[in-house]
Amino acid sequence: MRLLTMDIMKTHSSMTRHTSRLLMRKAAHQPSSRGSALMLMIWALLLMSMVVMGLSQYLSFSASEAIIDAADFRALHLAESGLAVGLHPDIRRGDKALKQKIGTDSGFDVVINYEGARIPINLVTDDRLRQAIYDLFMRWGLNGDEASIATESLADWVDRNDDGRSNGAEQEYYEGQGYNDLPRNTGFTHTDEMLLVRGMGVVDRLKPDWREFFSVYGDGTIDLRTAFKETLIAVTGAGEKDVESFILKRDGADGIPGTEDDQRISDSEAYRMLNLTGDRARELQSILTSEDTLRRITSTGYVGEKRKQIIVVARRGEDRSLTYLARIEE
Repeated sequence: MRLLTMDIMKTHSSMTRHTSRLLMRKAAHQPSSRGSALMLMIWALLLMSMVVMGLSQYLSFSASEAIIDAADFRALHLAESGLAVGLHPDIRRGDKALKQKIGTDSGFDVVINYEGARIPINLVTDDRLRQAIYDLFMRWGLNGDEASIATESLADWVDRNDDGRSNGAEQEYYEGQGYNDLPRNTGFTHTDEMLLVRGMGVVDRLKPDWREFFSVYGDGTIDLRTAFKETLIAVTGAGEKDVESFILKRDGADGIPGTEDDQRISDSEAYRMLNLTGDRARELQSILTSEDTLRRITSTGYVGEKRKQIIVVARRGEDRSLTYLARIEE
């Protein structure tokens, strides 16, 4: 009996120790499980925060993009509206209707000029225009050889023969440069095409805005109402002070052609102011005009700081019909 009792006590003691070890192991493992769960929860919260922040930034960026797109669209729409006004047959240069403010920070501004303000590059084979281009290049800082090469190469590009001028460039020159299909021997379709011509790289380097002085649509005349100062000097050979005085009176106090304060100057008065007389005046009569019908209409729509510009070159016929030659969006 005593032995049985001792066995029972030993068994109970053994079970007690085993149970204690299990409880201790469980207790030892519980903090680790809680720590893992806590870390997982923190990681999930961080991930959710990153997702929410990313979504917030995306929505903010998308909203900003939408606002910019809306401003772009509205500015373009306003430019189209201004263009419709500028193309109306009854509208005149400097008309108040060409400048309209719509709302607090939006509207359109339209300027009507004439393509004759620019030299018609496709008629560079005309001796008078070619001389004017040469003089223009000289004013821009080219030396005599550089100006001659660029001018004569432009003429060789446009003419329809293969006879190169003394300082020009025909097929043999361009083949030596690795071009087998140049020159075109036809008119330029865009002023940028002029950069392919021998010598024009120097012009581009010295006068980056040279494109503003040439037109591929002109009919061979220079418009006295809107021609640039440098163009008038080069074409007429008039003195710089005479040209400045003429333009000051022509463009009015704001100095901008095609605005409300412009003054109409007759051809005879223009010749007098430019000091063009005798044979020189007679020679220029077929080039200088105040009756150019080829309009360049520039319509700028704006919304705040956003600007959209549309340029249309169009000819108005005697029957008031309109022929579009070009449309450029900027």
